[in-house]
Amino acid sequence: MPRVAGIVLAAVLFLSSLGFNTLILSQGDSSFLIGFVCLLFGFSYVAWFANPLLLLSVVLLLLNRSGMALATSAASVILATTTFLIHKAPFNEAGHMADVVGYGPGFYLWIASMFVIFVTSVLSTTLWKAKRATAPSPLDRNV
Repeated sequence: MPRVAGIVLAAVLFLSSLGFNTLILSQGDSSFLIGFVCLLFGFSYVAWFANPLLLLSVVLLLLNRSGMALATSAASVILATTTFLIHKAPFNEAGHMADVVGYGPGFYLWIASMFVIFVTSVLSTTLWKAKRATAPSPLDRNV
């Protein structure tokens, strides 16, 4: 049950992030840098690759592969945090660059979705190990 709740919460956070600003720039209009635009066109930044890893983590959690989900979700969190290394971003369609001076709600919702899947993966892995440790071994049966 916590696995499904974590996946649903992460999906709500991720989908919500698509409608909000992600980066706040020193000049120009930052409003075109909403999450949806960044999802479509942000693949030139390393942080964008956290998105496919997030999706892979969700699929692995749904398939009960919590160990692999933990690895991919940890990688997605690491890649997502590389957003803090972005110092300049385009502020118009011509490609003119401006300094990044802050982060909008879309960024925080997006990164929160990564953390939720990571925590869900940790809990899933922990619960799976606890369940496995308490299960009787086939060798323990008296014949």
